[in-house]
Amino acid sequence: MRVGVVVDAQAFPEARRPAYKLWIDFGPLGVRQSSAQITRHYRLDELVGRRVVAVVNFPPKQIGPFVSEVLVLGAYDEAGEVILLQPDHAVGPGARIG
Repeated sequence: MRVGVVVDAQAFPEARRPAYKLWIDFGPLGVRQSSAQITRHYRLDELVGRRVVAVVNFPPKQIGPFVSEVLVLGAYDEAGEVILLQPDHAVGPGARIG
């Protein structure tokens, strides 16, 4: 698991469930992309620049026309919607989670 910084976020209208396409900078690991079902609590404009925690060593997964390379982590609220995990203090892109 690593910390990344969202550098781009776009709508993903082709997804079966409402989702966004995210491009996340993991520093020395480069920029990776992910599909995230986080539309309930987050707007596209507030995601860019946000630090997130993601699993970076899963195999890529084809989601419609998009390849998701990492799994962004979150906790489920009482309605079953995802709340993103993020570090409390600023750490650099690519920082390991321990």
